[in-house]
Amino acid sequence: MPISLRLLLFISSLFSFVFVVRRIRKSQVQLYDTTFWILLSTLFVVISIFPGLPIALAGLIKIQSPVNMVFLIIIFFLLGHSFIQSLRFSSLEDRFKRFVGEEALRDAMEKKEKGEKDE
Repeated sequence: MPISLRLLLFISSLFSFVFVVRRIRKSQVQLYDTTFWILLSTLFVVISIFPGLPIALAGLIKIQSPVNMVFLIIIFFLLGHSFIQSLRFSSLEDRFKRFVGEEALRDAMEKKEKGEKDE
């Protein structure tokens, strides 16, 4: 890996890490969500410092190209993140449906009580 590419990867990874940490401090992003991005940027920093690591892992797993190994790792992280987000979305959707149902029942009870008082 050329030194210019390693330097670019290192700087962009550091920038993304600092950006995520700043968002956490400003409470604009939940800590749970940022764990993924911190891990990913840390992985990129490690790869930029130790470019032989993907080469060694690719050789160990018998993958032809180290670039494919990096892509495989990134795809694995993104699929895991997507699955976790899907689980969280489903949970929020269930909670929302339950909330709407409870609110509809509460409104119906209030209207019924109002109707009985007016009579």
